[in-house]
Amino acid sequence: MMKILDHFWLKVTALILGLLLWFHVATEKTYNYELPLPLEEVSLEQGLALSQAPPDSIMAVVSATGKQLLRQKWRERGLRVVATQFSSGRHELQLTTSNTFLISPSADVSLDEIVSPSSVTLQVDRRSEVMVRVEPDIITEPADGFAVSEITAGTPPEVKLIGPQSAIRRITEVHTVTKELAELRNTLTLTLPLAAPDSYGVTLEPDSVTVTVRVVPVKTRVFEDVPVVIYNSPPGQGILAQPPSVRIELTGPPEDIDLLNRNALIASVDYTKTDSITGRTLLKIDCPPKFRVRRASVDSVTLTAE
Repeated sequence: MMKILDHFWLKVTALILGLLLWFHVATEKTYNYELPLPLEEVSLEQGLALSQAPPDSIMAVVSATGKQLLRQKWRERGLRVVATQFSSGRHELQLTTSNTFLISPSADVSLDEIVSPSSVTLQVDRRSEVMVRVEPDIITEPADGFAVSEITAGTPPEVKLIGPQSAIRRITEVHTVTKELAELRNTLTLTLPLAAPDSYGVTLEPDSVTVTVRVVPVKTRVFEDVPVVIYNSPPGQGILAQPPSVRIELTGPPEDIDLLNRNALIASVDYTKTDSITGRTLLKIDCPPKFRVRRASVDSVTLTAE
């Protein structure tokens, strides 16, 4: 037992060195290996673009040393397919090692064979550019006593849309990503990324805009005798609301609420939701989005047959 433990660490070191030598020899050999590689690029003539997505990946056979097979960079960068011979239209391209290449070539890695798919369909279109307007997609909830008076259209108000002509000609505006802002008390400016259009090969320049949300203290205005509108009442039967009109306190930006027409307010009830015992139904008040209902003289009305 003692002889086995004699020079223990020397033996361990020799074993490790032997394993390292074996690993070095094994990884210096060249292997044929079949694996999926991402298709990252399709090269076309200048002024052209793809209007439909090509396959995400291609199954290929590569020759590489063991060391290269263990590395990830050349795999992740994937393949490039050259299709510069095509003009606009639909084309079928047979994939071979003469038109398909590693994006990160190496002396120790070579592309030997394309396994599948053996061909790809390319929908080639003219590359075009157009300016489109930006629409902010912001949901605001001001704090009590405040209101949002304005949301700017974005800076810049228009951005450049680049991509296949058939795709971008249908797009007239782009939106920012949806942003929710709550408890607003002060005007703020923020940079929002743009939501990419749902079309292949379409890009935006720039890809974000600056939006300003103007927040101001609210002003309260009282609207007297707003009539109650009854929806879904039985045909041919007169239905009366009690009370027939309501008093509404509305808050909003001072410069806007002073100009608000009372006809923009609608106080309504739904006859089909009337309580069969009490004859009462909830009152609903609709107003333009810049304003908030602070108080109404009643929250429900009684409906009776005329």
